[in-house]
Amino acid sequence: MNSNNFVENKKNIISFFKQKKFVKVLKLGKKLLRQNPKDFELLYIIGLSSINLEDYIEAEKNFKEIILFKKSADLFYLYGNINKKLNNFDIAINSFNSAIKLNPNFSEAYNNLGNIQKKINLVDDAIKNYKKAISADKNNITAYFNLAVLFKELRKYPESKSIYEAILKVDNKNLIAKHDIGAINAILGNFDKARKYYKEVLEEDKFNYKSYKNYLEITKINEKDKIFKNLENIHFDTTNNQNKIDIFYSLSKGYFDQNKIKLGFAYLEKGKVLKKINSNFKLSNEKKTFKNLKIFFEKNYLKEKKQKIKCNKIPIFIVGMPRSGTTLIERILSAHSQIYGAGELNFLPKIIDKVYTKNYKNFEETIDKIVTIYSDQINKLSNRKYIIDKLPINFKWIGFIIKAFPDAKIIHMERNPMAVCWSNYKINFRDSGMEFTLSQKDIAEYYLLYHDLMKFWNEKFGNKIININYEKFVSDYKKYTKSLVKDLNLNWEENIKNYNKNNDSPVETASLHQVRGKISKNTSEQWKEYKNYLSEMQNILKINNINF
Repeated sequence: MNSNNFVENKKNIISFFKQKKFVKVLKLGKKLLRQNPKDFELLYIIGLSSINLEDYIEAEKNFKEIILFKKSADLFYLYGNINKKLNNFDIAINSFNSAIKLNPNFSEAYNNLGNIQKKINLVDDAIKNYKKAISADKNNITAYFNLAVLFKELRKYPESKSIYEAILKVDNKNLIAKHDIGAINAILGNFDKARKYYKEVLEEDKFNYKSYKNYLEITKINEKDKIFKNLENIHFDTTNNQNKIDIFYSLSKGYFDQNKIKLGFAYLEKGKVLKKINSNFKLSNEKKTFKNLKIFFEKNYLKEKKQKIKCNKIPIFIVGMPRSGTTLIERILSAHSQIYGAGELNFLPKIIDKVYTKNYKNFEETIDKIVTIYSDQINKLSNRKYIIDKLPINFKWIGFIIKAFPDAKIIHMERNPMAVCWSNYKINFRDSGMEFTLSQKDIAEYYLLYHDLMKFWNEKFGNKIININYEKFVSDYKKYTKSLVKDLNLNWEENIKNYNKNNDSPVETASLHQVRGKISKNTSEQWKEYKNYLSEMQNILKINNINF
């Protein structure tokens, strides 16, 4: 081997690396490496070039060789990041721990270790390591954000808010933190504080469309509102479709607030047109799902299911069409000392999608899987015996719920059909599964599917379902709540009457503002103000003998 040639060629490769000619580095570097397979510097340069080219398999091979004979915190950190990219989580965890052992103040290593632990559902460990990352470096904004977001996902909103506030102590101009503090305050019912933060964001960034959207959702707009006027003036200054959608829906809501109905509908339709572009929704697929559910349970509903696995909580499922009053019922019931309002949990649809629609056709096996996975999820939420899951579209899965959780309580909310359809039509839903709200035709026909399926469930399992009429309920909510609590086999508690007083339980749905106010008895009549623009919806319901 000519050592002079080796040194010269290595210099050339280093030069290519500095010029960011990473493909050339790999091509020439691999050839040169054959002459000296344990040249640390060459391995390192090839490894870094592979990372830059996102060839993590090649990078892993190079850094694995390096750390055999050269150990440092930085090298273990890099090796951990590479294996994280390759989903080699055990190796990544060991690598980050090795980095931390060599450097106990390695903030980034603690943070990335926390990221992996979060991903594999070691949530408590993730929280500990995010905190260690912050302790090691008070300026590690990334770790602060990761911890704040994790607390938010766990619905630990006060804890999340305090972390965001800590971010502002490090960086008092951080607009993301300000926006998120605003959002958490809104969830907790602190609307004045929420508006304050949104205004601060918009003073610094007049193109922050998320803050406009959130501000308008919790504010009754009048003609003098400066925030709304700003939005009117700048709403075309974006090419991002999602921003445009948010703007059009926000403008629509603002104009409806001001009783400018024609303008409101004009922008509502603009928002829907844009949303449809990225939507693959087909009502025919929903029709097929609903039909198959009925066939499946016609075949299986009489089967007795002996529970091998039992949930040690009693779930309360509040179901119905979205915007039918499910959030109101949850908020009232969660004032009871034995009931925890967990909000709209997305566990059940995901579980059923996995075990029913994809993998398991056997009835008994399907039910067992649902019980096992769902129980594991809700057992972590609260120490209270009763857990409310108020995802409205769980009405689809009532058959599975009854068979999997014989002790579960199912509350079905019914509301004036046009009130429900209109309320769904005007809302800018981000949730998957809500694409049926993008046209009057689809939303009316989806209502028919819901109505038909609920008729089917009541015929099969009527004694297991508590049906509540929203209009009757709000006419005398104290009377009907007492009856409902009795139906749930619980004792009455006087504080339920004043469910909004000193109730800081979070509300995350589109109803977050409405449910914290006084119960209104005429909300189901409000759609009539817009009836001239809702003829398609009305006609479909009328033809199918749906009274409203």
